Amino acid sequence: MQDYKILLQAKNEGLSYEDSSGLYRFNLSRQGKSWVVHLPPSKGEVFTPYSLSPQEQELLLPRIRQFLSRIWWFGIWPVNYEVKFSG
Repeated sequence: MQDYKILLQAKNEGLSYEDSSGLYRFNLSRQGKSWVVHLPPSKGEVFTPYSLSPQEQELLLPRIRQFLSRIWWFGIWPVNYEVKFSG
């Protein structure tokens, strides 16, 4: 069982990540066939930039990359997207 939860928010313009250390919110955009996750995120209920520690980056970013890269869009030929981090 996963000990974290990732959800797309606001018409796929945001992503929330929640685990035992709190709630993180990331802005998202798409450029061609790539998801772009904009850093820094906010943490908790305050929407101010939050600098991720190296340990948080090591844990969160691979999980977010895995989540977004598995999203397939419907069509005749499904497409999955590359994931980039910006900021």
